[in-house]
Amino acid sequence: MTQVVTVSANTAAYAMEPVKPPQRVTRQTYVEEHTRTLAEKAAQSEDLRLRALMNVVQPPALALYFLTANQQKLEQATLKETIEAYRSSVA
Repeated sequence: MTQVVTVSANTAAYAMEPVKPPQRVTRQTYVEEHTRTLAEKAAQSEDLRLRALMNVVQPPALALYFLTANQQKLEQATLKETIEAYRSSVA
């Protein structure tokens, strides 16, 4: 006698999850993580070469922070204020 067993697609997917190979990390992610680790190490150590290197190669998040630090959010004018400003500039 033969017994036929059926398995749903979801159950098969859960069963195959541990067998799947791990996803490769993108090169950009690897470089960002390594740079961040190196920056933390440079902040804690007394190695002047490492600190100088981190002054040249900064972590991306830190560089982005310094690039956008001086930008201020400006409030938008209402339609009425815009029309009034336009009329006063034309007159």
